Amino acid sequence: MPEIDAGIALAALRVVAGLVLVGHGAQKVMGAFGGPGFVNWIGAAQRMSFRPPRLWAYASAWGELLGGLALAVGFLTPLAAAVLAVDMLVAIWKVHWAKGFFVTKGGYEYPLVLFCVFAVVGLSGVAAYSVDELLGLAMHTPVLFVAVFVVGLIAAVVGGMTRREERQGEAGRLTPH
Repeated sequence: MPEIDAGIALAALRVVAGLVLVGHGAQKVMGAFGGPGFVNWIGAAQRMSFRPPRLWAYASAWGELLGGLALAVGFLTPLAAAVLAVDMLVAIWKVHWAKGFFVTKGGYEYPLVLFCVFAVVGLSGVAAYSVDELLGLAMHTPVLFVAVFVVGLIAAVVGGMTRREERQGEAGRLTPH
């Protein structure tokens, strides 16, 4: 059986996963595919305790739509992959964790798989069959991915922390140990 080139396999994975997130972003931004639309997505961000909810709704919706598109075509791949990886961890944290592992119960199984895909793509370097390759954007991919991922994750945690979690953190810092 002939072997498939790893570059083609990674490109196919990148395209499919990117387009999946384009669809999710379109649901949130435009209400496409039976999605909530932007006004309802702002309400969802508010119910998830993101502050300010409009900012985080914009960030997640447009991050999925534009990040998914960028990933699919392989443009600024480490940046797009980092944004989408953070998006999946936030989805696990805020929506799926309490429901357990399996997707059949609304669990985090599916976003965890997508997180792994985005991490692999982001850490893999400039991929073949991509706009990055075509334009010669040979960035320091792993370093750039990790930097954007860490900054995005810190921002998401701070923006998504509930007031109760903030008070618990403050109380822990104020009590002598």
